[in-house]
Amino acid sequence: MTIHIPISPQTEAKLREQAQALGKDITSFVLEVLEEKLACSASAQGEENREDLPAEQWIIRLREWASSHAPLPYEADDSREGIYEGRGE
Repeated sequence: MTIHIPISPQTEAKLREQAQALGKDITSFVLEVLEEKLACSASAQGEENREDLPAEQWIIRLREWASSHAPLPYEADDSREGIYEGRGE
């Protein structure tokens, strides 16, 4: 099936930039984003409340969710110095 969706030039530029950063073509990147969004929506609607899950099951699902995301092509600096850098502290 082919779907035509009009998007702004700014959105297209962002999609191309993110796809390129991950080494993917724009079509497969957009398809991956849509499938991920649909999977999140389906799990939010159909699954039991996370508060009702045993801790072990919650940890398993959290790890599955985390592993479903592509790793960053760079190392994220989440240090205190990196967060507040340039703020005059």
